[in-house]
Amino acid sequence: MKKFIALLALVLVCSFNTLMAQPPGGGQQMTPEQRAAMMKERYKGMGLNDVQVDSVIAINNDMRPKMMALREASEADRPTLMKAMTDERNKRLEKALPADLAKKVIESMSMQRGPGGGGRGGGGKK
Repeated sequence: MKKFIALLALVLVCSFNTLMAQPPGGGQQMTPEQRAAMMKERYKGMGLNDVQVDSVIAINNDMRPKMMALREASEADRPTLMKAMTDERNKRLEKALPADLAKKVIESMSMQRGPGGGGRGGGGKK
């Protein structure tokens, strides 16, 4: 009986650890509306007005399909294409925003990507 209880306790501990490792919401992607609301909140916190926030969101939305298409590019071409798209986005942001705000937004976007270049965990460089 003691072995059974010990085994049951071990199974519960392992199950609990597995459940706690799951992201909230089951790891589902945000809807475009949720993503836009999150971005609006973040950029307003940086001091951007409504028109500037809408400009940044429009630029991000324009770049998103291009970034998603990078998944189909070869591993060798991906860094070069990514840099070109990032440079294009940064130029558009610098054109749409005052210099100080553009710098803040660009820095926040580069910090999200992280030092390994991946926006999500699980394979980035350390």
